[in-house]
Amino acid sequence: MRSISFWLLLGFAALSGCKTTPYDKATIYYERGEFPEQLIKDYPMLSSPILQHGRCSLIISTPGSNTGTYYFCTYALTANGLYVQGWDAKTLKYVEIVRVDLSELKKISFYSFFRTSQLQLIEDRRLMALSVSIDEGGYIDSAATERLFQAIKQTGVPVVESKGMINPPAPSAPMIIPIVLPRS
Repeated sequence: MRSISFWLLLGFAALSGCKTTPYDKATIYYERGEFPEQLIKDYPMLSSPILQHGRCSLIISTPGSNTGTYYFCTYALTANGLYVQGWDAKTLKYVEIVRVDLSELKKISFYSFFRTSQLQLIEDRRLMALSVSIDEGGYIDSAATERLFQAIKQTGVPVVESKGMINPPAPSAPMIIPIVLPRS
């Protein structure tokens, strides 16, 4: 009995000390110092200097909707556009998720709720909600998201009031089917 409780205690101690890697950090490669050089290598057409960059999460939807497709990503802001890309671990390159020409944006808005914030970019047929994450991944960096909003706002894009949070699709819920066995 004493050895079982010892092993249980040891098991709980080991499990409580374990740290897991945030999912976004595990799926999107990002090193702040190397990022601009790597991105220019992967996007030779990117000629203007990168003003801001970082790790992010992106939801792509249609205007008037409050839910859309969810991506872990990195972003790079230049004077003319916002480049959002994923990471292809097979080819060791960034792959484009979306490119936003700042002159094509119709409106932008900023939504904040507790520690969560979103920069909402509205085009004619597309709505994007971008949240900047800390470099280590796993947590939204509200201050960096607001700095990105302010930088895009300074380009002259009209600012509108946000209609609320844009959400990723709801996870599938397990279906519970009761099984009734008659007594015999």
